[in-house]
Amino acid sequence: MKKIDIWLSDLSHTAQGISAATFPLGVSFVYSYSKQMLGNEFNFELFKFPSHLNQALSKKLPTVLSFSNYSWNFELAYKFASVVKQQNPNVITIFGGPNFPTVKDEMLEFLQKRTNIDFYIELEGEVGFVSLLKKLADFKFDANKLKESGETSTNVTYVHQNQLFYGQRERISDVNIIPSPYLTGTLDKFFDLPLVPMIETTRGCPFSCTFCSDGAVIKNKVSRYDPQRIKEELNYIAKKVKKVDELIITDLNFGMYKQDVETAKVIADIQKNYKYPTIMAGSAGKNMPKRIIEVAKIVKGWVLGSSVQSTDPEVLKSIKRSNIASSAYQEVIDFGNKTNSSKTYSEVILGLPGDTKQKHFETIRFGVDSNVNRMSMYQAMLLAGTEMSSRADREKYGLITKFRTIPGCIGIYEILEKKHSVAEIEEIILGSKTLSTDDYLQCRLMNLIVETFYNNAMFEEIYPMLKALGVSPMDCLIYIKEHDELYSERIKEIFASFISETTEDLFPTWDKANEYVLDQDVINKYIGGELGTNELLYHRVLLFNEFDDICNLMFESVEGTLKQKKLLTDSAKNYLIDLKKFVFLRKKDFLTETKTVTKAEFKHDFEAIKKADYYVDPNSSIVLKNPMKFDFYHDQKQQDLISNQVKLYSAHAIGMGKMLQRTNMKLMFRNFARS
Repeated sequence: MKKIDIWLSDLSHTAQGISAATFPLGVSFVYSYSKQMLGNEFNFELFKFPSHLNQALSKKLPTVLSFSNYSWNFELAYKFASVVKQQNPNVITIFGGPNFPTVKDEMLEFLQKRTNIDFYIELEGEVGFVSLLKKLADFKFDANKLKESGETSTNVTYVHQNQLFYGQRERISDVNIIPSPYLTGTLDKFFDLPLVPMIETTRGCPFSCTFCSDGAVIKNKVSRYDPQRIKEELNYIAKKVKKVDELIITDLNFGMYKQDVETAKVIADIQKNYKYPTIMAGSAGKNMPKRIIEVAKIVKGWVLGSSVQSTDPEVLKSIKRSNIASSAYQEVIDFGNKTNSSKTYSEVILGLPGDTKQKHFETIRFGVDSNVNRMSMYQAMLLAGTEMSSRADREKYGLITKFRTIPGCIGIYEILEKKHSVAEIEEIILGSKTLSTDDYLQCRLMNLIVETFYNNAMFEEIYPMLKALGVSPMDCLIYIKEHDELYSERIKEIFASFISETTEDLFPTWDKANEYVLDQDVINKYIGGELGTNELLYHRVLLFNEFDDICNLMFESVEGTLKQKKLLTDSAKNYLIDLKKFVFLRKKDFLTETKTVTKAEFKHDFEAIKKADYYVDPNSSIVLKNPMKFDFYHDQKQQDLISNQVKLYSAHAIGMGKMLQRTNMKLMFRNFARS
């Protein structure tokens, strides 16, 4: 007897490059568990790319077509489901994933609008998917008959005759019952592609942040995989990986548990034996700084993050994050900054309930005063399945939202011999009862200033000096924002363009946004990069292209800040003159590869100053009796790096924006050595 085809997909947009350049780990768990439980009865297939799924569909249609649903791929999945349903209404479509309402009347509304979804699976898909397949088998895979019966399955929701049917919710008590998608060979085919492997060592989160889909109470229990399994999976990945040097730990709080120390030791051994991974990404745990530091000491290349979101007590209370101490972040950041193996960053979200302009600025101040290497600033989004997206929270906090296309998540795809335009739309918060739209825009301008003048070490020589004088770097960044009389005409133009683009291509409803972006001319502009760029990264590149202007602005603002605080001595003035020349020679046109060596003379000992990480008091005895000459140059390795990166991303501002986001800029700044 021929087996019934059950297809599972976690699709990524590919029109502008792979939008999610990672292994499809989540859906592979569902695949592995289903195959273990029902593999003798059904034929299972796994897909990630739209073209591969379309090729398979052009040959035959499966009995069951299922999709993992996230904010960045839902419309793509739903377009496939809709086209297949038009071809054959009897194909059963199953969706799952975190971005689904948690309130029953909102669930009903969601599914009523999306009639091409037969069943939706919440929470852990493994349990729900197998339960539903068994139930469907009882009804000979006639979805209508199952719906007419009114019978329910674990973790499954569906609509019939405008009535919601809601199965019992259940977590997996022991995640180790799920076969490893790596050790079973399920994910082998993805090693041939430039995709980043991901591994899950724990599942769940003990916190309940309202903006996060993992914050639901029912997800608070944390389950752990067996250490031996984790060890085998990590070694399997290290042996198989070919085209990437990164590993992602998908745990929501890696480093918070005792088991994580043992996992770290395994990774360290693998790094020693396989030279992989050189970069490890993973969300650091909260409230356990000592253990996180212990893990970071073991693993090389872990990018340590402090996801503060906000430092304001009222904001933290409104998003149910007040149980996470800021002192824990500080301890982790201090460690990361003292080691060469770890880089640090802080995530800040603008527009959370209760946020204000002043609160947002103070959160940024916390980050820069904590010496994080990079401030990652995001706009608050409302994701289905989160408490913050509920009608209750929207009304309580007076959330003002608009809709826009998610950068990179757009394209024209062939599905069953016809081309279809698809775009993912996100809902962002632009204001609230406490944050006016004008203040929101002022915060976004500050975000651009931080991105340009603080992140990426463009002016890393300045801020330690300010701290040595007892001045917060944030004071200087605010000075830049408040003194537009110092702006050149070009900087004024770029800032005005940024504010304009921040408010453009925003629509009052999802339907309006979708109607606009799917116009043929418009979508071609999106795919070509003319529209839909990340305005923060794009305008940062435009500012970098005006390096003379931003360098002048930076140093004028430093002088102004020191003058305000009565710290602008003659010694400080003279040091800033030398420092400006030094910065200029290292970073002017730093993305232009050249074999030319530039020579310059200085009154201050920049060899010693660099050894002190630029933490110097300009009034101290760093002035040389005799000027010192330095050579500024790109070595061959840097020339090759710059050339390859420019070729890969293109010299266009959009490409440069992506490159500078993904590349360590410090590697491209000119070296200097005594002549």
